[in-house]
Amino acid sequence: MENQPCLAEQKLTTLMKHISMGIVEIDSAGKIIYQNLKAETLLKPILVANNIKGNNLFAILQPVVPSIVEKIKTFPENSGNTVINELSNFSLIFGGEKLERHYHFTVTKITGCILISFDDVTEKYQKEKAMLQLASDKAVMQGKFEIASNVLHDIGNAVVGFGSYITRIKRTLEENKTDNLQKLSGFFATQQKMMTGILGKDKAEAVIGMLNGITESQKNSQEDIRKSINEQIRIITHIQEILNIQRLYLSGHESIEKRPIQLRSIINDCMSMLLASIEKRGIKVKISVPEKLPAIEGDHTRLMQVILNILKNSIEAIDITATEKNISLEVKACPDALMLQVKDNGSGFDEETGKKLFVRGFTTKATGTGLGLVNCRTITEAHDGTIDIASAGFGKGAVTTLKFKV
Repeated sequence: MENQPCLAEQKLTTLMKHISMGIVEIDSAGKIIYQNLKAETLLKPILVANNIKGNNLFAILQPVVPSIVEKIKTFPENSGNTVINELSNFSLIFGGEKLERHYHFTVTKITGCILISFDDVTEKYQKEKAMLQLASDKAVMQGKFEIASNVLHDIGNAVVGFGSYITRIKRTLEENKTDNLQKLSGFFATQQKMMTGILGKDKAEAVIGMLNGITESQKNSQEDIRKSINEQIRIITHIQEILNIQRLYLSGHESIEKRPIQLRSIINDCMSMLLASIEKRGIKVKISVPEKLPAIEGDHTRLMQVILNILKNSIEAIDITATEKNISLEVKACPDALMLQVKDNGSGFDEETGKKLFVRGFTTKATGTGLGLVNCRTITEAHDGTIDIASAGFGKGAVTTLKFKV
């Protein structure tokens, strides 16, 4: 029976020694009477960073958490809770590296001694901070998306309205032809003898000359208006392309309806649409697509948009006066993917140009917008695919590689 208190005391001492929280007992002057293994581990960086020797806890904590030391020293009562679960933040240089640390402190005064328990909650603190920041960023981003979506919607409506008015003006211009004015001018020219008899030679010639001048001026004005309208329609189309790309970014590509489709079918549809341009330019196209290929998940129309753009680039890159004009399309089955390569013997490009091809606004075409390839990449990545364009240099053609998961 006499050994029972001693055994209990040993158990308590062992428990305190190995507990996962730092425990330190000090006297009123700060001298360390007892500290467990965890306390030694937690205090070591502070000792090393501040080159502190000795076993006075006040001296150890003063450089990093002076507020805790002050509260212990100035606590008026002989016993009681001096500090309860207080978070203290500090930084120190340890092992040549700056460390940010966050410790929780609890201090209890007992008659004759002071017990201090503390723990390193840096990892937990940083995770909570990161989660709060993430939530805040997400809320801000969501707000931006909503604002951007509304702005895009309003701009889209305005562009559609503007486009409809331009189209109406174009239709009116087409209906308001100068044919009747030309016929009238021609009629007066055939009746010049009769008009000379009525008005005199000078007046008759003046009337006919005036009509010819009005007719020519009307034709020139209508041609200028027609050019301006076509330019406005081109600008509207470019704006709508920009809006479509931005809508894809905002929606996170959720608007794409994916279903099993055959790459061969998309290529055939694209070739049908471009056949006239290809034949007109005298380009030879070679298509190599295996008979049996796995399907890919995607939107037929969107993927057609990608391949059409790539083929148009190849067509436009080939000099119309070139002796040989070749484009090849080859589909290969790779592990878990299908690869489509489009090769041409067009103008090609250098390494510096290659780095800018997918930069929004960059174009090598006189009338380009720099949005075509950006749109292609957006659509391709929305289909879990990749797109890459390479060239050996100017005059050496280009190779566009598309890969899609199957």
